[in-house]
Amino acid sequence: MNILCGIYGGVGMDYESCYYASRSRYYDACSEITNCENRANELRSQKQQKISLINQLKAELKRNKEALLGLSKAIKADVGLHEGLSKITTNMSVASENLLNMAIASSVQNKSLSSVYSAESSKTQNALNNIFSSLGNKNKAVENRISELQESILRAESELQDIEAGIRSAESAASDWRNVRRNASCDMDYYRRRMQEEE
Repeated sequence: MNILCGIYGGVGMDYESCYYASRSRYYDACSEITNCENRANELRSQKQQKISLINQLKAELKRNKEALLGLSKAIKADVGLHEGLSKITTNMSVASENLLNMAIASSVQNKSLSSVYSAESSKTQNALNNIFSSLGNKNKAVENRISELQESILRAESELQDIEAGIRSAESAASDWRNVRRNASCDMDYYRRRMQEEE
């Protein structure tokens, strides 16, 4: 009830003014309810977009974690390949020395296996170094992307909580304005009856 109109049934009340004041409150409440509902709907749309974004970020994070696992395995294989290449080089040196000793003992012209294959061995070593240097760079890039994605997910989830709080606030405000509208409607009915009684 409009406070300016006093208590129901007061003496000397201007029922018509009270009726119009109640009607004004009623329409103001209707307008506010619409605003609150529009705001809640807008936030619900933002919520769906934010959930979609979070799902996309989580899917990308999963792909990057899988890629990082693959890169880590490849980098660990680097140690084995380097050890294998080192053994091959050592064995070739031993074989070259044995062949050289046999050549010295015979009339055959000697040829060093190490000198024959050293260029190829060096090329292979350089290629391996380049491959694993590139893998190391990619590994670092993927680690950085994972950190970025984790931060983005945390930020998006925090924003989602804010949106959900905004929806609850808009719904609560709409409920309060519905109470105002209901009270104003009751007041309008009361003052309308009193006005009709005075006619």
